[in-house]
Amino acid sequence: MPQPETVPMACDQQTATVGPAKRWQGQDISGLTGEHLIYTYENGWVCELYVKNATTIDYRVHSGPVGGRWVKNQPVNAVQLSGKDRYKVNWMEPTGTAVSLVVNLETRQHHGVVFFPQWVHQHGSKTAMFQNDHLDQMMRLRNAGPTYPIFVVGEFAEMILVERRGINNENVVNVSPQEFAPTLARICAANRLTHKFGQKWGPRDTSDLVGKRLNFTYSNGWHHELYVRSASSIDYRIHSGLGALRSEKNQTAYIVRLTGSNRYIISSTEVTGTSMSLTLDLDIRELHGAIFFPQWILNDPLELIRSPSKSHERSSPVSVLRKEDSIEYCDAGRIYPLHLMSEFADITSIVDCAAEHATS
Repeated sequence: MPQPETVPMACDQQTATVGPAKRWQGQDISGLTGEHLIYTYENGWVCELYVKNATTIDYRVHSGPVGGRWVKNQPVNAVQLSGKDRYKVNWMEPTGTAVSLVVNLETRQHHGVVFFPQWVHQHGSKTAMFQNDHLDQMMRLRNAGPTYPIFVVGEFAEMILVERRGINNENVVNVSPQEFAPTLARICAANRLTHKFGQKWGPRDTSDLVGKRLNFTYSNGWHHELYVRSASSIDYRIHSGLGALRSEKNQTAYIVRLTGSNRYIISSTEVTGTSMSLTLDLDIRELHGAIFFPQWILNDPLELIRSPSKSHERSSPVSVLRKEDSIEYCDAGRIYPLHLMSEFADITSIVDCAAEHATS
């Protein structure tokens, strides 16, 4: 199996694995770098992102539970998705929060998935500061926890400002959200927010995806299998790669449909403490996975392998272990730093199966 390259990702030696390129070689994210975006989520949160260069962003959070937070020089992993001006930006923060954004510059649309550790979900205001001056404090709070259960927020957003500011411009995000508030108010008023999200994004119906079983192989050689059991749950099995032979049934998932006839996002967080956001384009059989692993899995991946003596249920298209055999792996060891695997995959097969297979 090809060995992935390790690339440094964040302040305390978080890493990303990037496998050998196939048809995704020649990734061009120049259309995203240098862009300054302000966007408002359906839940009312207003955020701001400046893509400083291919591996770094600055951002401000203007409202919501972590409103008042701002960060400069956050390391990110950014990739180009299929279609015009479509990108995905992934990163991990010193707070333990993991983020995956899909950005569509052509339609000024945006979708964000945020995996909040429990302490941030409960006390988000503790992160509402200029993080760069308080890195040690953020990591102390992160390590004190609690981390679990991870709180997943997935939202569509409308871009109210898209402007090109060039790369490495330190004057784009250079004051606090409070100081920027008058300028933000003028931008919002000038754009007259419509919040017609359904009209902008098209149908939200995911029924065309439910009941499908997908086999896919990442560019690093890992082979995974996924069954979309319902509009909010999946089964999956890992055939090769990190955690090979591991399987899970009835995993809660956040599933949404993006612009385009067969584009979706599937996001979930599981008992191992692993979180993932998969972006699928079924028309061209392409998938991108952003998977955030806790440190203990990198230290001892064999702990993920289930005992072959344990009984399996075969009522699902993906044969998995019984739920009562599940182990609360999230308590198994060191969590941080998180590690990001960002990989494209070929979807090698798509099979229509009945939704919600009955359990025996």
